[in-house]
Amino acid sequence: MIDEIIAILIASALLFYAYYYHNAYRREKKLRLILFRKNLSNAEEIERIIREKEKQYQDIYDTANSIIIRWSPDFRIHSVNPYAEEFFQMGKDMAEGKDLVLDLFRIPFDKSNEIKSQLWNIFHRPEQNIRQEFDVFIGNDDKRTVTWSNRILKNEFGYPYEVLSIGIDITNRKIAEENLMKSYERILDLYNNAPCGYHSLDKDNVLVSINDTELDWLGYSREEIVGNFKINDLLTESSYDKFQQILHSFPHETLTGVELEFVRKDKSTFFVSLNSVPTFDKNGNFVISKSTVFDITDRKIAEDKLNDYSQKIELQNKRLQKAVEAAIKANQSKSVFFSKITHELRTPLHAVIGFSQILEKDPNLPEHLKGYVHSLYENGVHLLGMINDILDLSKIEAGKMTEMKEKFSLVQLWDTLFSMFSYRFAEKQIQFELLHPQVIENHFYEADLQKIKQILVNLLGNALKFTNQGFVHLEIQIQPGLDPSVDRVHFIVKDSGIGIPKDQLHSIFEAFQQTEQGSSYKEGTGLGLSISHQLVDFLGGMIQVESDLNQGSIFRFELPLTKVNEISSDLKEKSKLGPTSSKEVWHLTKVEDTEKEFVQTFLNLESGKFKPEILQLIKIQNFGQLLNMLTNLPFDHKGKTILLEKVKNKRYKFLIDLLQSNNA
Repeated sequence: MIDEIIAILIASALLFYAYYYHNAYRREKKLRLILFRKNLSNAEEIERIIREKEKQYQDIYDTANSIIIRWSPDFRIHSVNPYAEEFFQMGKDMAEGKDLVLDLFRIPFDKSNEIKSQLWNIFHRPEQNIRQEFDVFIGNDDKRTVTWSNRILKNEFGYPYEVLSIGIDITNRKIAEENLMKSYERILDLYNNAPCGYHSLDKDNVLVSINDTELDWLGYSREEIVGNFKINDLLTESSYDKFQQILHSFPHETLTGVELEFVRKDKSTFFVSLNSVPTFDKNGNFVISKSTVFDITDRKIAEDKLNDYSQKIELQNKRLQKAVEAAIKANQSKSVFFSKITHELRTPLHAVIGFSQILEKDPNLPEHLKGYVHSLYENGVHLLGMINDILDLSKIEAGKMTEMKEKFSLVQLWDTLFSMFSYRFAEKQIQFELLHPQVIENHFYEADLQKIKQILVNLLGNALKFTNQGFVHLEIQIQPGLDPSVDRVHFIVKDSGIGIPKDQLHSIFEAFQQTEQGSSYKEGTGLGLSISHQLVDFLGGMIQVESDLNQGSIFRFELPLTKVNEISSDLKEKSKLGPTSSKEVWHLTKVEDTEKEFVQTFLNLESGKFKPEILQLIKIQNFGQLLNMLTNLPFDHKGKTILLEKVKNKRYKFLIDLLQSNNA
């Protein structure tokens, strides 16, 4: 029984221990499972972080704006980043495994050992980041300076297995540094060798710097002066007192043109003009003054000499003033005389012109006198034009010219000029044309139209007078002025005439002046261009000329013209552009030329048997007898019919031209 009890107790104990250890094993297994899962989760997080870091490092490696190279101690390349590929113009596949110095840096073989020696030395230095600077080559000729930061990577045993080199191209910086150094040397050279002196004073007036130019003037060395001399040691006593007074009145102020007397080392003196500029620190405390010094000794000597002549000059000025006043009075008297005499001349001349017109229209005037009366009228008009020129000039010089403004259009101005000149140009077979006519359409201004017209009439009249073949062009250009209500209008008259020699261009705008070619070529007062010049000045413009002998001339002037905003219908009606070239009226003059040819053929019939008598009757203007003679001639000819018509209608110009062409 006892044995059974003991057996039961032992079995129970065994069961208890078995249950206890079973539960303990289950708890331990569960705990291990929990720890395993936790460690597994931590390991995955660590691995994720490592992958992210590696990705970040790889991104930095791939996108860095620096050269990154990994290489082994035997100078073999392990890898290069994209920037290095682009910089060295060598792909990653081409670079890996190649020699760093010879293949990538392209260092010549005879210099490669020197670079390799520099790189090998980094393995014997204790610091982690080792900086170096040397040149590499891109291609065969492009040498670049690169600064390198080298980091040695070691294995778990402490042996270097790889080098990480990061390079930055500093070629441009090196060039900039070299240029800066050269600039500094140039500035220093300019400072020392400037034509004026430079020095600087500290707050105690001690010289702290001075240039070579001022040292040469003073005769000292830099070591003798800098830090040892005060400014008063270089000045005469009177100049130092003056300098002290100025500094006391204007402490630490900019000084300009202070005249002082400096003392050289050999005790001789010279005069200077001193300019001084103070400098201050950020707190406003005076630090240093910088001064420029100019040697004015020669000027002072010249001033002394000038003072000796001042009284003589003053006396001469008084005499000249009196002479000028007398000249002004004489000029005023001349202008008044011209004004009065031209007025007095115009009155009887108008009577002569008027009576000649009346006589010319008088039906009772004998035929042989009509030509003379017409000639009297033409010469009277010519003389009146000359007198008007002199009167205009006297008005300008006397200051009595006034501005009479009116509204007009450029088209209206051109039409007036064309009607005045087109037939005269057509008679000479010269092309008179307005260039770019579309420019002047719809442009209306308010100004002194009469004076503008007078300027252009003078210029076009000269062009007609001095041009025998070719062209005369007028061009009008319009530019906006600074004031929106004003245009700058340019008038350009260009011809293919005899031109003006270069050495005579300066005098053509002077009154009563004509060039040698002009004075021998045609008669005139020589006032047209002078009046035009003064009228342009009066209207606020400017006039210019370009010309050369036998090359034609170009006269151009510009005027400020006020634009008109409100335009009347009457003005618009007058501003329709008509003909722009004299070719459009050539056919009228060509008809007369053709008629002259027919008449000339008629005169030469039967070997010119009747020609002398016909020309003589025309010359003495016995048109009645001439009509009878022509009517009774025994043959018909177109030239005879034309001549009869011209004689009956008193076409004096045609008949006079006929006489001149036959030298009668």
